[in-house]
Amino acid sequence: MFLPMSLDAGDGLVILLLGPTQCGKSILFHEVVHALKAAFLDNRPGAIPIAALQIETVGDGRAKPKWLGLELLKELRHPIYEHIGDLDEHDHYFPSKGRDEGTMRVALKAALNGRYTRRVCLDEVHLLTRTKDPELRAAILESVKCTCAIDRTLIASGGYEIAYKGLFDSSHFSGRVVTIDFGNYESSRKEDVCDWVRILKTYGQHLKLTPETLLFDEFESLMVMTNGVVGLLDKMLWRAQITAASKNSPIDRAILFSCAPPANEQASIAKDIQKGKAAIALATGLTKRAETGDNKEVTKVNAGQGLKPFERRPDRNSAMEISIHDDD
Repeated sequence: MFLPMSLDAGDGLVILLLGPTQCGKSILFHEVVHALKAAFLDNRPGAIPIAALQIETVGDGRAKPKWLGLELLKELRHPIYEHIGDLDEHDHYFPSKGRDEGTMRVALKAALNGRYTRRVCLDEVHLLTRTKDPELRAAILESVKCTCAIDRTLIASGGYEIAYKGLFDSSHFSGRVVTIDFGNYESSRKEDVCDWVRILKTYGQHLKLTPETLLFDEFESLMVMTNGVVGLLDKMLWRAQITAASKNSPIDRAILFSCAPPANEQASIAKDIQKGKAAIALATGLTKRAETGDNKEVTKVNAGQGLKPFERRPDRNSAMEISIHDDD
């Protein structure tokens, strides 16, 4: 769903892929960026139809509008800003006078137009909300706004934080955002449980287990401990594989459970998922919030049968091999 939307979206939109940590958003995001670069070819001199950037935090773990503008200008190979921070920066020296945020924003708008950019792709976009200053958050979102225009679309991927920490409350993106919830597997949905069991069986084909049905036997516990997130499951099984190898034994129940995420991490991720899904549903008008004192409850409005709002029906290849790796 994310790929065709990113390819065919009308200009001026924001296509937003959200999900919990380690659910595979960045993997999917980079695949989509690769597909966009293959689809949007432009032979005009200097053309950069697809600009992709991974957001980072600077200064007390916060995002800065000036950093975002500078990195986008470097990605677009702006002649004044292209070599800032490089090892050979002094070989391409330009005076720093005038490199304030306002000047850089004007330069960024000109660069996006001059490079004929059609898609701006931002990964880890939730980091843009890492500030308690409403004015700074508004300035950051304003910096991002110019990446979607009448002839340009913003493709963004990130954690649920972007949903419940400012994006949907911002007038900068009103009427522009199309949200895709990459989500997690939930025990309350039969389809999710079936897919989860199949994934565990696929992992089990490549691991030494005792008993051989260990992952299937513990599928409910594994779903709870990993919050139904495949990346967290992958990390847990990778640790179990290394631990078992160090003992020259197969993975048993004790080894498996010893490699589970800490309880506080499980609770933190579960809370993030809950808040993210609630924020998405509220922003799209599919739920209403009833508040009594300090208690807040999200309830569905006219909820029909079948899938919950924004939950996916993954159509995966059951024969696809899933390898254990050390990339956490």
